[in-house]
Amino acid sequence: MNKQAQDNDEIIVGMGELAVSNQPSAVLTCLGIGSCVAVCAFDPISRVGGVAHVLLPCGENASTTTPSKYANIAIPALLNEIAKLGGNKSRLVIKVVGGARISTAPGFDGTFKIGDKNVEEVLAALNREKLSASAMDVGGEKGRTVRMYLDTGKVVVQSVGTKPKEL
Repeated sequence: MNKQAQDNDEIIVGMGELAVSNQPSAVLTCLGIGSCVAVCAFDPISRVGGVAHVLLPCGENASTTTPSKYANIAIPALLNEIAKLGGNKSRLVIKVVGGARISTAPGFDGTFKIGDKNVEEVLAALNREKLSASAMDVGGEKGRTVRMYLDTGKVVVQSVGTKPKEL
Protein backbone atom coordinates (compact mmCIF):
# COMPACT_ATOMS: atom_id res chain seq x y z
CA MET A 1 0.00 0.00 0.00
CA ASN A 2 1.30 3.46 -0.83
CA LYS A 3 0.81 5.80 2.09
CA GLN A 4 0.77 9.56 1.87
CA ALA A 5 1.66 11.08 5.23
CA GLN A 6 -0.41 13.99 6.44
CA ASP A 7 0.68 16.81 8.74
CA ASN A 8 1.61 15.77 12.31
CA ASP A 9 1.54 12.08 11.46
CA GLU A 10 3.76 9.22 12.42
CA ILE A 11 3.20 6.83 9.57
CA ILE A 12 4.03 3.20 10.24
CA VAL A 13 5.47 1.67 7.08
CA GLY A 14 4.69 -2.05 7.21
CA MET A 15 6.46 -4.90 5.44
CA GLY A 16 6.27 -4.49 1.69
CA GLU A 17 4.88 -0.96 1.94
CA LEU A 18 6.23 2.46 1.09
CA ALA A 19 5.29 5.91 2.30
CA VAL A 20 6.17 9.37 0.99
CA SER A 21 5.47 12.87 2.23
CA ASN A 22 6.29 16.54 1.83
CA GLN A 23 4.91 17.43 5.28
CA PRO A 24 7.70 18.67 7.59
CA SER A 25 6.07 17.24 10.72
CA ALA A 26 5.70 13.73 9.30
CA VAL A 27 7.75 10.87 10.72
CA LEU A 28 8.03 7.74 8.58
CA THR A 29 8.62 4.71 10.81
CA CYS A 30 9.54 1.06 10.28
CA LEU A 31 9.22 -1.00 13.45
CA GLY A 32 11.31 -4.09 14.15
CA ILE A 33 13.29 -4.31 10.92
CA GLY A 34 14.99 -7.72 10.96
CA SER A 35 16.09 -9.26 7.67
CA CYS A 36 13.99 -6.65 5.86
CA VAL A 37 15.60 -3.41 4.67
CA ALA A 38 14.32 0.14 5.12
CA VAL A 39 15.38 2.42 2.27
CA CYS A 40 15.07 6.07 3.32
CA ALA A 41 15.32 8.77 0.65
CA PHE A 42 15.13 12.54 1.19
CA ASP A 43 15.43 15.53 -1.15
CA PRO A 44 16.79 18.38 1.02
CA ILE A 45 15.70 21.07 -1.46
CA SER A 46 12.07 20.09 -2.07
CA ARG A 47 11.89 18.48 1.41
CA VAL A 48 10.16 15.39 0.03
CA GLY A 49 11.04 12.07 1.59
CA GLY A 50 10.02 8.47 1.49
CA VAL A 51 10.69 5.07 2.99
CA ALA A 52 10.39 1.64 1.38
CA HIS A 53 10.17 -1.39 3.70
CA VAL A 54 11.70 -4.14 1.54
CA LEU A 55 10.84 -7.73 2.42
CA LEU A 56 12.67 -9.85 -0.19
CA PRO A 57 15.43 -9.34 -2.78
CA CYS A 58 13.76 -10.00 -6.14
CA GLY A 59 10.35 -10.48 -7.63
CA GLU A 60 8.56 -10.00 -10.91
CA ASN A 61 5.18 -8.55 -10.02
CA ALA A 62 4.46 -5.39 -8.09
CA SER A 63 1.32 -5.52 -5.99
CA THR A 64 -0.66 -2.39 -5.21
CA THR A 65 -0.88 -3.55 -1.60
CA THR A 66 2.84 -4.36 -1.29
CA PRO A 67 4.76 -2.17 -3.76
CA SER A 68 7.98 -2.54 -1.78
CA LYS A 69 7.89 -6.27 -1.21
CA TYR A 70 10.84 -6.83 -3.56
CA ALA A 71 13.96 -4.66 -3.67
CA ASN A 72 14.20 -4.63 -7.46
CA ILE A 73 10.66 -3.21 -7.70
CA ALA A 74 10.69 -1.11 -4.51
CA ILE A 75 13.49 1.27 -5.49
CA PRO A 76 11.89 2.45 -8.77
CA ALA A 77 8.48 2.65 -7.04
CA LEU A 78 9.92 4.80 -4.22
CA LEU A 79 11.66 7.12 -6.68
CA ASN A 80 8.46 7.47 -8.71
CA GLU A 81 6.37 8.39 -5.64
CA ILE A 82 8.97 10.93 -4.48
CA ALA A 83 9.00 12.52 -7.95
CA LYS A 84 5.19 12.82 -7.89
CA LEU A 85 5.56 15.12 -4.86
CA GLY A 86 8.30 17.21 -6.47
CA GLY A 87 11.39 15.38 -5.28
CA ASN A 88 14.40 15.24 -7.58
CA LYS A 89 16.23 11.93 -7.94
CA SER A 90 19.61 13.63 -8.44
CA ARG A 91 19.39 15.36 -5.03
CA LEU A 92 18.29 12.39 -2.93
CA VAL A 93 20.14 11.53 0.25
CA ILE A 94 19.66 7.80 0.73
CA LYS A 95 20.15 5.76 3.89
CA VAL A 96 19.79 1.99 4.12
CA VAL A 97 18.98 0.12 7.34
CA GLY A 98 18.38 -3.55 8.19
CA GLY A 99 19.35 -6.83 6.62
CA ALA A 100 20.06 -8.57 9.93
CA ARG A 101 20.63 -12.29 10.17
CA ILE A 102 17.78 -13.00 12.58
CA SER A 103 17.20 -16.73 12.08
CA THR A 104 20.39 -18.43 13.21
CA ALA A 105 18.98 -21.87 13.95
CA PRO A 106 21.47 -24.65 14.78
CA GLY A 107 22.49 -26.62 11.71
CA PHE A 108 21.58 -23.90 9.22
CA ASP A 109 24.73 -21.78 9.61
CA GLY A 110 23.12 -18.82 7.85
CA THR A 111 22.06 -20.90 4.84
CA PHE A 112 19.28 -18.56 3.82
CA LYS A 113 21.01 -15.21 4.45
CA ILE A 114 17.88 -13.30 3.40
CA GLY A 115 19.11 -10.13 5.14
CA ASP A 116 22.41 -10.20 3.24
CA LYS A 117 20.61 -10.82 -0.04
CA ASN A 118 18.14 -8.00 0.65
CA VAL A 119 20.96 -5.50 1.26
CA GLU A 120 22.83 -6.72 -1.82
CA GLU A 121 19.79 -6.29 -4.09
CA VAL A 122 18.84 -2.90 -2.60
CA LEU A 123 22.35 -1.62 -3.35
CA ALA A 124 22.24 -3.14 -6.85
CA ALA A 125 18.83 -1.53 -7.52
CA LEU A 126 20.16 1.84 -6.33
CA ASN A 127 23.19 1.38 -8.59
CA ARG A 128 20.93 0.69 -11.58
CA GLU A 129 19.31 4.08 -10.85
CA LYS A 130 22.78 5.70 -10.65
CA LEU A 131 22.29 6.27 -6.90
CA SER A 132 24.16 5.19 -3.78
CA ALA A 133 23.60 5.19 -0.04
CA SER A 134 25.21 8.01 1.95
CA ALA A 135 24.90 5.98 5.17
CA MET A 136 24.07 2.42 6.14
CA ASP A 137 23.39 0.43 9.29
CA VAL A 138 23.09 -3.15 8.02
CA GLY A 139 23.78 -6.72 9.05
CA GLY A 140 24.24 -7.99 12.56
CA GLU A 141 21.80 -10.18 14.45
CA LYS A 142 19.45 -7.66 16.06
CA GLY A 143 16.30 -6.01 14.85
CA ARG A 144 16.06 -2.24 14.44
CA THR A 145 13.43 0.46 14.46
CA VAL A 146 13.93 3.24 11.92
CA ARG A 147 12.43 6.74 11.98
CA MET A 148 12.85 9.33 9.26
CA TYR A 149 11.97 12.91 10.31
CA LEU A 150 10.88 14.95 7.31
CA ASP A 151 11.54 18.34 8.89
CA THR A 152 15.27 17.65 8.44
CA GLY A 153 15.60 14.29 6.67
CA LYS A 154 17.26 12.91 9.81
CA VAL A 155 17.19 9.11 10.10
CA VAL A 156 17.34 7.63 13.60
CA VAL A 157 17.98 3.93 14.19
CA GLN A 158 17.56 2.01 17.40
CA SER A 159 18.65 -1.59 17.71
CA VAL A 160 17.25 -3.82 20.42
CA GLY A 161 18.94 -2.98 23.73
CA THR A 162 20.81 0.11 22.47
CA LYS A 163 20.36 3.86 22.48
CA PRO A 164 19.01 5.56 19.33
CA LYS A 165 21.64 6.83 16.90
CA GLU A 166 21.44 9.15 13.93
CA LEU A 167 22.74 7.97 10.58
